[in-house]
Amino acid sequence: MQKKMLLLFCLTLVSGISFIVVSFQHESSNQDRPITINEVAAAEQKLTPLADLANRQALYFGASISKTGHFRVEGQNVIEGYDLWQEHVNKNGGIKVGSKSYQVKIKYYDDNSQIDKLKENITKLIVEDKVDFILGSFSSGFNLAASKITEEYGKIMIESGGASDSIFTRNQHFTFATQTSASWWFKDFFDMASKLDPPPKTYALLTPDKLFTRSVAKGVQIWAASRNIKEIYFEVIDAETSNFTPYLLAMAERKPDIIILTSHYQDAVTFSRQLLRVKELNPKAIVMTIGPSEINFVNDVGAGADGMIGVTQWVAESSFRGPVFGTPTDYVKEFTAKYGQPPTYQDAQSSATGVIYQLALEKCDALDAREVLKNIRQLNVETFYGKIKYDVRGMNIGHKMALVQIQQGRMVSIWPPTAADHSVIYPRLR
Repeated sequence: MQKKMLLLFCLTLVSGISFIVVSFQHESSNQDRPITINEVAAAEQKLTPLADLANRQALYFGASISKTGHFRVEGQNVIEGYDLWQEHVNKNGGIKVGSKSYQVKIKYYDDNSQIDKLKENITKLIVEDKVDFILGSFSSGFNLAASKITEEYGKIMIESGGASDSIFTRNQHFTFATQTSASWWFKDFFDMASKLDPPPKTYALLTPDKLFTRSVAKGVQIWAASRNIKEIYFEVIDAETSNFTPYLLAMAERKPDIIILTSHYQDAVTFSRQLLRVKELNPKAIVMTIGPSEINFVNDVGAGADGMIGVTQWVAESSFRGPVFGTPTDYVKEFTAKYGQPPTYQDAQSSATGVIYQLALEKCDALDAREVLKNIRQLNVETFYGKIKYDVRGMNIGHKMALVQIQQGRMVSIWPPTAADHSVIYPRLR
C-alpha cells in the first residue's frame, strides 16, 4: 500500500513538473511569437475593419455584464473598473491615434448571469450596435462563450474576468486576458506556505464543477505536489450546490492543515458561514479564490472571517508604476474619489483591460484593426495593475498573484513580501 501511495505521489509530482516546464516553454518563446505566416494572414483576413471616418469622434466598446443574478457582485466590480477608465481617458482628452483623439464610449447589456443571454448580447453588440471592440464579461464560462462569437465575427476581445486556461487552448487569435491564468492562481500561496515554520503538511480541496474553479483546482494539485503538501481530501461538487456541510464533515474526519475552496463570491460566503458551524473542523488555514479578497466579505460572513486567506490578482500596496493611472496608490485615490470605497482586484483589472486597449491603440498610426492586434500581441509593459506580456495563446504571462488575509475584521496584504503590510497569521486563531 505504501509503495502504491508513493508511486501515485511521484506520478502527480512528475505531471506537475511537466506542466510547469511546458508553461515556462510558452513564456520563453513569447518574444519569437511562433505563429506561422499563414496562420497570421488567415486570422487577419477575418478581422472586422475599423471605420476610419473623417468625422469619427469616439471609439465604441461593448460589454455583456451580470448586473443581476448570481454574478451581480463581481459584475458590478467589472462595470466600476471599466467606467473609471472611460472617465479617466475622456477627462484627459481621449485616446490619441495618429493625429486624432477619440472619446471612449462603452455600451452595456445585462446578461442576468445567464450564458444564453450573454450570447444574445454579444451578437447584438457586434451585429446591430457595431462596436469597435469587446470588453470581457465576468466568469470563465461567460468569456469562453463570448470569445467563440467574437472570434467568429473577427472582433478583438480583451477580458478581465475569465481566468480558465480552456479559454486559451483553442485556435483563437483575437482573445486576450488581463489576469493570470487559473492554473497559476495558487503558485504564490504554496510559495508562501513552504516558508512557514513549520510548513503545512496536508490540504483538503473542494471545487464546484465550473470552468474556472476546475482550472484553479488543477493548479492547486500541481503546486501542492511540488511543495510536498499532501492532498487528503478532494471533491468536485455540483455547480449549484449551496449545502457544503456534508463535505465539511467529511473533511473534519481527515483533519487537514489547509482547507481550499476554489469558488466565486456567493459560494465563498455560503461555504464560510457553514464551515464556522462545524466545530470539529479547525484547520490551520482556510484559503479561497474569490471571497476574502472582496470588500464586503467580512460583513457577509461575520467575525468568523478572521484568519481566512484570499488569492487575488492585485493589491493596492504593490509598487507598480505605469502609463494612464500611474501607481496603485494613484489608482486607489481616483477610484475612492469616484465610488466612496477602495477598489477590489476586479475593479483594478477591469480598468487595466481598458489601459491595454488604450496602449495598443496609441501605438497605431491610424484606426487599423490589424495594427491594434499586432500591438496587443507585442505589449511588454508595466501598469498600475502589474506587468502585461502575452504568450502565443493570449494569456498574460507577465502578471503575478498576491495574497490577502482577514485580520481583526479587515483585509490586509500578506504576499508578496514587497507588497505585504502584515505578516500572515498561521495557524489561524479560532
